[in-house]
Order: sequence, then C-alpha cells, then structure tokens
Amino acid sequence: MREFRQFRDRARGLGGPASGSTTPAWSCWACLSAAALLSLGCSAEDHEENLPTVQVGMTPAVAPIYDDGEMKIFEVKKGVAFPILEPGQGVRSELGKTDVEPYGREPWVTTDDIDVQVTWTISNLDDEDHVVEMLVDPWNEFGRYYPGLQLTDADEEEYMPNLSGIDKRYPLARRSSGEGSRVHGTYTFSDLAEMATDFATVMSLIKNPPVDEDDPDADPTVTYTNHAFHWQNRSYNDLLTKQWVPKVIAGLTGLDLGFRTYEPATVAIEVAVEVVDKNGERVRREGEENKALLAPTDEIVTVGVAPP
Repeated sequence: MREFRQFRDRARGLGGPASGSTTPAWSCWACLSAAALLSLGCSAEDHEENLPTVQVGMTPAVAPIYDDGEMKIFEVKKGVAFPILEPGQGVRSELGKTDVEPYGREPWVTTDDIDVQVTWTISNLDDEDHVVEMLVDPWNEFGRYYPGLQLTDADEEEYMPNLSGIDKRYPLARRSSGEGSRVHGTYTFSDLAEMATDFATVMSLIKNPPVDEDDPDADPTVTYTNHAFHWQNRSYNDLLTKQWVPKVIAGLTGLDLGFRTYEPATVAIEVAVEVVDKNGERVRREGEENKALLAPTDEIVTVGVAPP
C-alpha cells in the first residue's frame, strides 16, 4: 500500500478516489440538491436520512484516464461522505482497546449500525448509443477503496480496470430513442451490506495475502479481490474467500459514485442515497449541526495501480 501514497494526488485527478468536497479536476460536473428527511418504514429507534441527490456528468471534453493507443477509458466519479457522528473521546479510547481484524481496533460503525441503499438513473445525452459502466466504491472509517488497474500483458504494457465494489454495465440507446436512452435501478440495502462485507474481506486479503500453492512467488490477491467484488458472488456461500471474511464488518461511511465508458460520451447520472441509522446513535439528524462529524479517511485501500 505504501507505493500508492505517491499516486494519491495524481489518482484523484485521473479516476482515483474522488474528493467529497470538490469538483474533480477532470472536468466532470457535480451538484447537490436540498436534503430531505424521511421516516417511512423505520422503527421507533431507526432514523432514515435521504442524502442530497448527487449528479455526475461526462462530456466529450473529459480526457481519458487511460490510453494505450488501442483502448481508451473515460471515467468520472464523485465522493459522498455520510453524516456519521464523531465518537466522543471516551468512546474512541474504548474502541482502541480491542484489536479487531483486519482493522487494528474495534469499528465505530458496523453493518449492525447502519443500512445503505442507492437509487440511480443514467441518461444518455448523445446522438450515439453507448454502454455505460456504473461504478460504486465503498468507504469505511479505515479506508476508501480505489480499484485501480491490473497489468494484463507485461510485454505490451496493457492494463485493465479492476472491479469496483459494484460494477455493472448498461446499454443506453441514443437520446432520440426516448425512454431507451435512460436506465433506472436500485442497489438495495442487501447489495450495499454485501459490498461492505466484500470491502472488509479485501482488507483482510491485503493484510493476510492468499498463497498460490503452484507458484509460491505469485500474488493472487488481485484475483481474489475481483472475485470478492464480483456482482454474482455472495460472501455467505463463497468458498474461495470464506476464510478472509471478518467476524466484524465495518459499516459504510461514504461512497465514490460514478461511471465509465470506453469512448467519448455525453452521459449523466443522478443518484439518491438513503442511510438508515438502525440504533439512532450513528447518523447526524436535521437540526443537529452542532454535533461533530466523523472525518472521512484519506487512507487508500487498493490492489491496483494508478493509470500510467
């Protein structure tokens, strides 16, 4: 992980972890609408917060994050920090007394504390058809996941992107096709809980790397990581990564939201994020602006490399 610190500033401007407070340098636009408070479907202790809607767009002016002369990758992302309350000094001290793998201490937020759901719409604003790859990457209080690239051909110096926490492709017809130019969907509370588990599993894989018995010098961590994040694989019945799934799963504290194309495009997404505080003690409510928030971590967790 030490080698990625030198790429951090560069990566944030080239498809790496997006800043939660500034517009990315690669000319994508982002804006936030007004926040709203919902309480439907919650128990007496649950508190459901709708975060400000996130909009992220791409135009043909956006430069590729990767170009090897044959393949180009265009990518835009926006970071969204959840309004997680800062633990008091006494609580923080107590959390540090227990060494919980793979984090080094007990998490302040676990999947038992919050649920997250993401609802989205992708719109093709071009006169050409496109395939758009929706990307959702997890944060927890210990790190932010940056997929990066993996080297696929050393001789030709060819790379391919690693999988994001959620990574799915959607075909969009040209804008003149009407409804066919848009696609809608929801990544459910269960999907996001699985992503939190996958992220914790990847942190465990990085700390205790798997071994290839046929080639002890090889490092299969990238393969295991992409397997863990693959949409069709679920941690509860995944025999390959089962031994790396932590007993305690750190909860999500934010997300990087965005998309990727393999040609210039004019595309926009709108994303609504719901966060449910299951015990009423982790998420700041409307009117509680005087309460301090947990500072987003700048620790990058990755098995990939920054674009060359």
